[in-house]
This record gives sequence, structure tokens and C-alpha cells, in this order.
Amino acid sequence: MILRALFLASLAAGLIACAQRLEQCWVCQREVHASVRTTLILASRKEVVACCPRCALHYQEEPGNAVREIRVTDHAGGGSLPLAGAFLIEGSDETPCMRHHPVADESRTPMQVCYDRCMPSLIAFREEAAARAFATDHGGTIHRPGTVAPPRSASP
Repeated sequence: MILRALFLASLAAGLIACAQRLEQCWVCQREVHASVRTTLILASRKEVVACCPRCALHYQEEPGNAVREIRVTDHAGGGSLPLAGAFLIEGSDETPCMRHHPVADESRTPMQVCYDRCMPSLIAFREEAAARAFATDHGGTIHRPGTVAPPRSASP
């Protein structure tokens, strides 16, 4: 009887965990963090989610990928806004996409990351004052709306 109760409890916990699956990036399949969640509106008008603005920009730059609009999340207050209208902090010490993706070799020895499609990080803000306050605390370069640098390709 106790084993049956434990089995049913485990089964229920598993079903709940499956129901609460984390949202994944349509582009790279990483976990999407709410503070940098980005939406790509494709030419077909289909909306898909990217883990961050950088990943969305990389996708847009790839040949054959037609993107109508990229919408980003305001890191300070939530809510969505067009990428072209956001103040962006590039290269801060906040790297949401890398939090749960340590890089190690087969012996689990930590390795230095030389290239990652989500780096340097891009954090979006609706208001310039919030972007400046974030940059003061976390570093990075502020890009005014519409002036974000294009993605950097991996070096061969």
C-alpha cells in the first residue's frame, strides 16, 4: 500500500513537472528567461520566441530568414517593445543565456567560452534612465534605439 502511494505521488510530481515545462528558444533551444524574452515575427506572420535579442539578431542575419519585426522585453519593467525602440546594454556582466550552460570538456574540466551565439549579451530597456542605472551596476555599452551593432560572426 505504501509503495503504491509513493508510486502515485511520484507519477503526479512527474506530470506536474511536465506541465510546467520551461519555455525554449525557437532558434537555439535554450531556456528562455523572462527578463530577456524576445519575439520574432516572421515574414509569414508566425510568432516565435527567442531566448534573447542577440539570438534573434543572429537568426535574422542568416540568409533566407525573413523577419518582419523583433520585439524585446523591457528588463526593468517587463512588457514588450520593438527592438528598434529599445535602449540596449551590450556586454554587461548579466548573461542570462549562459547561466545554466557551463562549458566543460568530457572530463568536466571547465573551459573558456570563445564564441557563443548569445554573447555579448544584449539587455533591453524602454527608458534611458533605467538602462544607464543598469550599466552603472553591471557594465556594458549603451546603444540608443536603432543603433545596435550587428551580430559578430564566429572566427574560423
